[in-house]
Amino acid sequence: MTTSTPASTDALVELGKKWWLLLLLGIVSVAAGIAAINHPVNAARSLIVFFGIWLLVSGIGTILRSLSSDIEGSGKTLGLISGILSVSIAFMFFSGTIVDKVVIASLFIGITFVFRGSAELVAGIAAKGQPGRGWAIFMGIVTMIAGLIMINHPVSGIAALTQVIAIFLLVLGFMEIFSSFQVRKLGK
Repeated sequence: MTTSTPASTDALVELGKKWWLLLLLGIVSVAAGIAAINHPVNAARSLIVFFGIWLLVSGIGTILRSLSSDIEGSGKTLGLISGILSVSIAFMFFSGTIVDKVVIASLFIGITFVFRGSAELVAGIAAKGQPGRGWAIFMGIVTMIAGLIMINHPVSGIAALTQVIAIFLLVLGFMEIFSSFQVRKLGK
């Protein structure tokens, strides 16, 4: 059983008064999900553009973080290499055709999924007797398969990823809308 202090009660009341922000976010999320489902090519194009921007910004951030950190040796070197590679891929990305962009994004995401899935699979296998071990193994395998699909079928992989994101936006949006009415009660 938890007890609420006056400060936490005041914070909950203030949050309840801003319920409409959560409702607005939910409506925007649902609208974006519906738009992505109804216009998958435009949604994929937007996803690709955001991916390129992310590559550039994260690459620059990694380079700056590596140069300004107190880390010496291999940690700094790996950070610099990773940042330079990200910025280089971003420049290739922005100078290429739409097909080049889809292939670059799909390969990058696919390789990331394969490594992430492999790590999750190994962690799940190593977690003998731990709760959630089966789910970790299952998600590791699913993530690796998704990565291999992205690598081997770039266009259909990006299309599938776009649809998964659209469905996620719909589910998240409806949850935000529902939650906004729950939060609204806190403000009363």
